[in-house]
Amino acid sequence: MLSFQAGLKSELLLMLYRKKTIAFLLVSALVPVLLALSLHALRPVLGFAADGGSFPVQMLGLYTVFWIPLFIFLTAADLFPNEIASRTLKLALLRPITRFRIYAAKMAALVIGIGVLLAVLGTVTVVCGLFASANGIGGGLFGTVVAYAAAFVAMSALASAFVFIAQFFKSAGSAIVGSIILYAAAKLLPFFESAVTAFSPASYTDWHMLWLSPAVAGGKLALTSLLLISSFALFLSLGYFMFDKKEA
Repeated sequence: MLSFQAGLKSELLLMLYRKKTIAFLLVSALVPVLLALSLHALRPVLGFAADGGSFPVQMLGLYTVFWIPLFIFLTAADLFPNEIASRTLKLALLRPITRFRIYAAKMAALVIGIGVLLAVLGTVTVVCGLFASANGIGGGLFGTVVAYAAAFVAMSALASAFVFIAQFFKSAGSAIVGSIILYAAAKLLPFFESAVTAFSPASYTDWHMLWLSPAVAGGKLALTSLLLISSFALFLSLGYFMFDKKEA
């Protein structure tokens, strides 16, 4: 357990030292602020008041479709193909730690990174919603928390899938390009074969909206929750199987 904690701490520090991680955090915080300022400035001109309660959820929808998946692709490529290509994984294996714990620490670091991005986005958008809206956020705070928690589950499942996919690439660049192409294909797939998409984690980037709709039955929420958790466990296992077979 101590070796896993040490490995996780090391992965989190490495992630924090990467400029792209800082850039993702800054952009995640700045974009809602700029949009809120724009809405506030345009309110007298356009004659409408922004809905502060819906602002965090609207921003979440944009981030879970594009921004957080991009963070997943870049980080997964850095954590796996890049370390193998640069031979830094071999140095990690010199320590008293198993391959499973190295893999688990990397996966945990990625999931924590997703959680931090969502926490930053949620905090900033709630504050911006209060600023941009004439009515405040009102009773939408609970719905916002539920939506962000659901998004965390969906993004974690997506992360495990693309960590598995990253194992097939030998360089970070090819992993990023391949992940983007596969993600775009997965998003286009519903237009051709809707039945298959029910089993694709990429189809649940807006899953949080189901939790906000009173028309959605509890059974459907339970079923999709089980599907996402199962997808997370499946791709986590497959990813480790591939990772364990790789040469350091």
